[in-house]
Formats: sequence, C-alpha cells, structure tokens
Amino acid sequence: MAKKFADLHVHTRASDGGMLAEEVVRQAGEVGLAAIGIADHDSVNGIEAAFEAGKKCEVEVIPGVELSAYLDDSELHILGYFIDWRDERFRATLQKFIEVRLDRAKQMVERLRGLGMDISYEDVLVEAGDGVVGRPHVARALTNRGCVESTARAFERYIGAGGPAYVDKYRLSSAEAIEMIQRVGGVPVLAHPLYVFREEMLPELLKQGLGGIEVYHTKHDILATRRFEDLARRHNLLVTGGSDSHGFDVPIGTVRVPYELVEKLKAERKLYERPRYFR
Repeated sequence: MAKKFADLHVHTRASDGGMLAEEVVRQAGEVGLAAIGIADHDSVNGIEAAFEAGKKCEVEVIPGVELSAYLDDSELHILGYFIDWRDERFRATLQKFIEVRLDRAKQMVERLRGLGMDISYEDVLVEAGDGVVGRPHVARALTNRGCVESTARAFERYIGAGGPAYVDKYRLSSAEAIEMIQRVGGVPVLAHPLYVFREEMLPELLKQGLGGIEVYHTKHDILATRRFEDLARRHNLLVTGGSDSHGFDVPIGTVRVPYELVEKLKAERKLYERPRYFR
C-alpha cells in the first residue's frame, strides 16, 4: 500500500491565505496529499467549506486554528488540531480577536497616512476580502498603492515590530491559548519554534499543557529539524509539520509528513473531552 502524507499547516482566505478553502483542499489532492490541516489565524471560517471539498476530493481535512500568544514578552504561535470549530463560545472569542484586529489595522493606517502614505482603511479591507485582517493585508495594500516595492519592504520599513506604523496586538497569554484549544477538544502544538522559541520556555509551556511541537517547517533547515526532533523526543511531545503555505511563495505540500503523525494527533485528542462533531 502506498505511503500516505499530510501537510498540517495551511492557511486560506479565511485569514491571510491567497486561496479559498475549497481551492486549498483541491490542490492538496492534486499534489497527492491524503490529509490537510487548515490552520487559519484566529479564524475557523474556512473549515466548513474545506470539509465539503474534502469529501469530493477524498482528502481528509483536519480542523485547526493558529492563535498568536505571548509567554512573558515573547510572541509564540499555538496551533490547535482537531478542534470543535462549531463551539459557540470558542467562535465568540475568535470574533473578539477579529474585532481587535480591525481596530489595530485602522490605527496602523492612521499612522501610515501620518507618514505621508497614500493608503486607506478600505484598501486594507479589499486585500483581506472575507478573511481576518492582519498586517499582511496592510503590506499588500501598501505595495499595490505603490507606497513600497514589496510586502517585505512594508514590514521592514513601516509595520514590523518597532516600525513607525507598528501597533501592538492584544496579548493573549500562551496559557490562555492552550486552554482555549483544549476546551474544544483540540491538541495544542507550538508552531514554527525556530522563530522566537527558546528552550528555557519549555517547562512553563509543558506546565500549561502543550502537547506537541512543529518539528518540520519550511523555514527549518536540517540542523533546526534535528534539534526540535530531539526536543520532542526528550519531552515526549507529539511531532507535527507543515508548509505554512499562504498560497503565494510556498506551495501546499512543500513540507509533508507521514500520515502516522496524524494518527498520533487523533489518539492525543481522545484524551480530551470528545468534541460534539466527532460523536
């Protein structure tokens, strides 16, 4: 029997991805993936459409989310896998995060206009479409308005942390993010640890209930991958991996992991209260 693979970290237009959820799933099937993890920022709005597409394409859809959180002053991203995305309390909390994001975008636009940039809040909303507004949409608006030559330049010069138009975000703690995920039956996993994670953070994250670590990622070279494989093994953490594709420069399936890792996530999920939609 042919070996099956999954890409466990993909974004759709429900947040800052470039493709609709059904397009993401269809492409996953085209590149030979057995399963795809939908993990939008602060949003589960693409999951229903992804499931419907998965039935047609015979691709298993893993419902997920990616939450921005802080441990002390360090920003971390926590992935939640096999969440009950229909949970009303969970969705209401995500909606509050979305409203905060909208206000943050307005403030950034005001600062950019104060710096002489020809950009409006409506420009940002156009870039976001039906998705959750974030800094990538501000960067795209700046690029499309001719204010900067690239989205990377927008971050470097204006809206990156410490930039003249940067506005700090709501600070959800890592403990709160992990609890949110576990409350809806999900498995909390530390995303792309190479970015800001330091090993001395791990004891506190384990105490808070962290269940896994994203060992395989587009930005992880062989040395980073081996480091995080060892970390997961020493602390009995689940291993996950994915492309973190947003549908632009990194294609879906660029990083793919054996399906056995999906089965281990499912087994871990059963340790929590069984979500309604799995009954």
